[in-house]
Amino acid sequence: MAGPAGQLIGLGHDLQLISELEVASGLREPDVFFTDRELRRFAGAVGPLQSLAGAFAAKEALFKALPPAREPWFWTDAEVVHDPHGGPEFDIRGSLARHLARHRLRVNVSISHSGGFVSSVVVVTGRTSVYQRFFGTIDRKARDVLRRITAYAPRPAQ
Repeated sequence: MAGPAGQLIGLGHDLQLISELEVASGLREPDVFFTDRELRRFAGAVGPLQSLAGAFAAKEALFKALPPAREPWFWTDAEVVHDPHGGPEFDIRGSLARHLARHRLRVNVSISHSGGFVSSVVVVTGRTSVYQRFFGTIDRKARDVLRRITAYAPRPAQ
């Protein structure tokens, strides 16, 4: 994945059975997993538990996709919000925002509901470092040489 968004840095996926979260009352404690704004949005949704499960899966997928950081971040550092068209996105703050800014990373999220499940995919993109570009070039050159060697290798007699 190249272009204006940069290189693929991380990919995270989470699949959540919605009914599993019915008894997880700890998820509804303000500022632990979700912000007050998220909890209010879930409460006003047509399917409150489905909305909560979608945001939970999105955050799980985000934490799987992110590269390691020096300082910890928290569940509430990534708030699931919606753009004017209803598409999900993250409002990032705190130590997570500093980490993304320091490494010039961008985050995209998708949430899908089907039956009793919710699925979320997060893609993290960014610019590669000078060292990554250098070793990527070395890797490409080595593969090119190996391809040429195997292309000219004698074929076994039949």
